Amino acid sequence: MLPLHGRLLVIALFVAAAGVCEPGCARRAEHPPDVLMRIGVGVPQKGVRGSGVTSVINALRFETWLTGRPDGSQSERVIKTWSWDQSRTRLKLTLRQDVYFHDGTKLTPEIAAQCLRASVANALDEALLSFTSIKEVAVTGEDSVELRLREPNNFVEPDLALTAVTLPGNADVGTGPFRVVKRDKTLVQLEAYPRYYRGRPAIDRMEVVVYPTQRIAWTALMRGEVDMLHEVSRDAAEFVEAETTLSRYSFRRPYYIALVFNMRHASLRNAEVRKALNEALDKSTLVSDGMNGRGRPADGPIWPEHWAHFTPSQSFTFNPASARARMDRAGFTAQKRSTGMPARMSFTCLLFADDARFERLALLVQKQLADVGVDMKLLPLKQAELENRLKGGNFDVVLFEFFGRSLSWANEFWRSHDGMLMNSGYTAADAVLDKMRSGRSEDDVRRTMAEFGRILSEDPPAAFIAWQETTRAVSKNFDVSEEKDRDILTNAWQWRLVSDRSRQAAR
Repeated sequence: MLPLHGRLLVIALFVAAAGVCEPGCARRAEHPPDVLMRIGVGVPQKGVRGSGVTSVINALRFETWLTGRPDGSQSERVIKTWSWDQSRTRLKLTLRQDVYFHDGTKLTPEIAAQCLRASVANALDEALLSFTSIKEVAVTGEDSVELRLREPNNFVEPDLALTAVTLPGNADVGTGPFRVVKRDKTLVQLEAYPRYYRGRPAIDRMEVVVYPTQRIAWTALMRGEVDMLHEVSRDAAEFVEAETTLSRYSFRRPYYIALVFNMRHASLRNAEVRKALNEALDKSTLVSDGMNGRGRPADGPIWPEHWAHFTPSQSFTFNPASARARMDRAGFTAQKRSTGMPARMSFTCLLFADDARFERLALLVQKQLADVGVDMKLLPLKQAELENRLKGGNFDVVLFEFFGRSLSWANEFWRSHDGMLMNSGYTAADAVLDKMRSGRSEDDVRRTMAEFGRILSEDPPAAFIAWQETTRAVSKNFDVSEEKDRDILTNAWQWRLVSDRSRQAAR
């Protein structure tokens, strides 16, 4: 099973492909021979598993069955067309006929069926809850397969846009524009795959270089040792923006940061307390000071541009006086303690260790809650322990990031179930999420989305803090085919070296 944080990183690059150039629109200009591009990634020295390195490599070598658009709908990728029957329990998938795995194997309906059956068999381990509705995968023609479901499930399509197409029996072999030829803890080498169905990449070789910190990776970029910085940290943004030899590409990640409450906690099971905690948080300050302005406040767990997004009519606003009064009415008054300031309640917040994003935000959240008499202790944990605590429901609150462009992941995180990614004991949204899953039309989904928003306001499972923004920096020696508000990595097959003449003309 891929760990929670690792799986989110894998998904990040799949969903960021929304709106990328569709098959057949590649630029076909000639490119110089043996073009090499080096990408610097700064991560703690833990190898490449579950890190930013993983997301880069997966973006280059893997593709998904469908791809997600910016509005949360799906468009073609390896699957060319798809259609439901009248009962919405049979989904016919028509495949492209020019897709090859990196070992030369052609993607046939028989192989596609094997891939999909494996995903169904591992649905719980791979956090594909909708795939548990699939009872059969059948080959139905020379270019098609059919998914046969036990009941209607609207989350299957979004999950197809989050599922990598990998060779049966060898999950390291994909169908993307580049294939891995060598890897170790500090360097991953990839080469262009000449049979890539959207066109051979203009860059012949990619090298992903691993550095122990983002600062060291940034220094390597300044020295010309790498051509691209995978992620510009908030601390380094000002320096990178001042560098005239670099182009910067920013985009909003479809991930929100939330402070999640465990309903088993004696104080947090009270909905009025959870409302008060929401009112105690100044999200604008958390974004400006905790994220250096690189984000936007969140009003819930659904991507703001999603086609079914609904803004709650009673969304929370920063009001510490109301928060204090609400807790007073609920019986949570400040109590003297043997040490420290008087407090209304106390709980421990888990957060991901070795990540400045969460550490800085957690300190600001801690201060804002202290202003209304709430004592929040911080407990940073390593990835494995944090994920085990989330899965087992062994926490008071947790500050973490969650994927928000897919309705399937709203269902994953905010309904009650055991053994999945997070178990907070929250049950208030179960019925509406069931209706959202089984809706027969877009209007059904919109209606249930509005109801979902109302429930999250009346009985909040979390304080939804902010959506994030990420910036990548690239040497101006390369044209990376930017598309507005998209992650440039999704178009890596279109990148090309800029000729000396072109660079001089640009000056």
